[in-house]
Amino acid sequence: MSGDKTTITVDRDVALRCSKLARELGIPLQKLASDALRIVEEVMKDGGNATDLVLTWRCVKSITTVDTATLPINILLKIFEDLEPGKYVTDFYTSGREIGVAMSNEITFADLVKRPYILKTLIPIRYANSKETESEITITLAVPSYVKKLMPLISAYIRGILDAYGYTQHKIDIKEHIIEIKIYKNIQT
Repeated sequence: MSGDKTTITVDRDVALRCSKLARELGIPLQKLASDALRIVEEVMKDGGNATDLVLTWRCVKSITTVDTATLPINILLKIFEDLEPGKYVTDFYTSGREIGVAMSNEITFADLVKRPYILKTLIPIRYANSKETESEITITLAVPSYVKKLMPLISAYIRGILDAYGYTQHKIDIKEHIIEIKIYKNIQT
């Protein structure tokens, strides 16, 4: 850390919380603030923002409460090559529900809808978008085209996540490598 210092103005409540955290961690406030600014700088240079960073961290934190393994999708495809993926739909749904319960403690459904790319930490998606109307939410996900065989499993996993958030009235359509999820807002359980 450089010996040079500068003064910045932050909201008082933020300064107080950061000061308390630095004391609890046993580190100087200057180090806490400098580290935080470096992290946010890197995220923003890549086109993200502080909210993206927080939500991604919360997603990662929530999935660590469930036994997970991050595997390249081509490995999963090889595993399922000789198996019938349809036999595992219930297992994928159950796993999605477990992860959804953990996620719902960290990430609100509204945040998940606003930033559906968060699902990239859970499933192999290349593109995510959402559109909201008064009566429904549509989330569109594009997955790599070579995962077509796994689409029933991915759909079951997504259903589990949605059900864990209490949104049991939804429809998932699959067209090639596009997953379109329609969630009906007025029928939340």
